[in-house]
Amino acid sequence: MSVRIAIRGLDARERSALSIPDPALRHCTVSLASRPGQNTWICRIDAAGGYDCPLVTSDGMPLLRNQNGRTDQRGILKLDVPLEGTRATPALAWQRGYPHVDGFILPWTREGRLRTGLSFDRAGGARHYRGTCSLGSQQTVAKAALRCVSDVQFDPCFAPTAAWNHPGTIVACASSGWTSFGRFVIARHS
Repeated sequence: MSVRIAIRGLDARERSALSIPDPALRHCTVSLASRPGQNTWICRIDAAGGYDCPLVTSDGMPLLRNQNGRTDQRGILKLDVPLEGTRATPALAWQRGYPHVDGFILPWTREGRLRTGLSFDRAGGARHYRGTCSLGSQQTVAKAALRCVSDVQFDPCFAPTAAWNHPGTIVACASSGWTSFGRFVIARHS
């Protein structure tokens, strides 16, 4: 994909379409499009050092202008020229400590156990969701990723084993770079 990386706040049009905390604050922002001149998909760096790309289509978003990088077939982003005043950063702890794809930690071991150091979110008595899941994700190319739906949608989620689609299976729903996961219970076959 073609990329424009900038440290900026979102403009009024972007703020109206995206629900990102503090959209006017300047953050590292990645605008993606299939090629220059097409509508963008906008991602912003989050507190864990991963990029949050809200689930909205690019329809109505600004066109990609001033391309300064590309992604390859594996999703690796390369800048044409480093941004002025920036430097490469070392891998974050979660990037060194856990397998990950597209900024999302793969939470389960081969034996179907949550990896050491990862947990289900318990902050504020977090609600446990129930519903259905289907294979595939709009957020990552990870082959095992799921999209799960109750009264809200979660994407991506990850099941502990390949035999996941039966009532009672607990899947872990991810946020980019975070080591705590939302707990989602499959209530019925999709």
